[in-house]
Amino acid sequence: MKSWFARLLIGVWAVSVACNNSNTEKGEVAAILTQPPYQTITDSINEDPGNTALYKRRAALLLQQDELQLAQADLTKAWELNPSEESAEQLVNVLFMLGNNREAVRFLEELIKKYPENTGFQRRLSEALVNNGATNEAILSYNKLLAEDSTNFEAWYERGLLYLEQTDTAAAIRDLEKSYQLQPLLLTGLTLANIYAEQKNDRSLLLADRAIARDSLGEMADPYFIKGVFYVNTGNKSKALELFNTCIRMNWKFQEAYVEKGIIYYEANNLDEALQQFKLAATVTNTYPEAYYWQGRCYEALGMKQEALLNYGRAYSLDKTFKEAIEGAERVEGKE
Repeated sequence: MKSWFARLLIGVWAVSVACNNSNTEKGEVAAILTQPPYQTITDSINEDPGNTALYKRRAALLLQQDELQLAQADLTKAWELNPSEESAEQLVNVLFMLGNNREAVRFLEELIKKYPENTGFQRRLSEALVNNGATNEAILSYNKLLAEDSTNFEAWYERGLLYLEQTDTAAAIRDLEKSYQLQPLLLTGLTLANIYAEQKNDRSLLLADRAIARDSLGEMADPYFIKGVFYVNTGNKSKALELFNTCIRMNWKFQEAYVEKGIIYYEANNLDEALQQFKLAATVTNTYPEAYYWQGRCYEALGMKQEALLNYGRAYSLDKTFKEAIEGAERVEGKE
């Protein structure tokens, strides 16, 4: 469940780690800017160093070539020459792309004072605080945003996720339901359905069915998976298996569905079938620690110590926080 939910909630503005690295060294800066495609604009800047538009044009070209640090320098110069909300937004975007979240926080705090009516800066500040691990500060930032505009469904949603991270499920549900009421987005509905499934609340089924009804192409497997989890948690294992099978038919790479099926068989002491499902999950994605952990559980139950240790080790190597894998290995090693 954990890995599936994380996959569902990937932020749409996340940037590849590769973007954190500029292609230039300091000593190469001058040479690069005097070469195509930058040469003409650089010459114009040398002739008219106070022209804001020229710095923006060169920054745009630099961004196309992933020269993020040089683009930041040009956008900073443009901001210094002629501060504007547009220039500020461009500079904030580049700071995020570079992963300079601390600098982004400082700049956004300055922008919020300068442009108090621009709620977008308050939202980006909340994002930067989240990236810095300052969850409480991020919640306070969203509090301010919602105090100014209680109809901001995105802010309700984002604050709900932060409460969920803090395991304040009641507050998370409150905010997510408010967001869904304001704008019934598919992602919000599925997030709520997932939470309700874990709570054995049949509102999970209602929200999942709504998502299925909106899926005109019949390609979305997630609602069926959520319904399967609900039925697992409420004891209807046969119905859960039916839904996990539907999920797999729709998306054979849905690794979590194989694992959930395997757990059902494992708990029924059908170890051969359980092991088959866990192996399928590992075949679909060979970097999925849960698949190896549960193979370890099966091998341990079958008395196959070496195979159990090997799979517990694989699970831990893929996720160093997987304490159950460590405990499993220690348990096996402690047996005669």
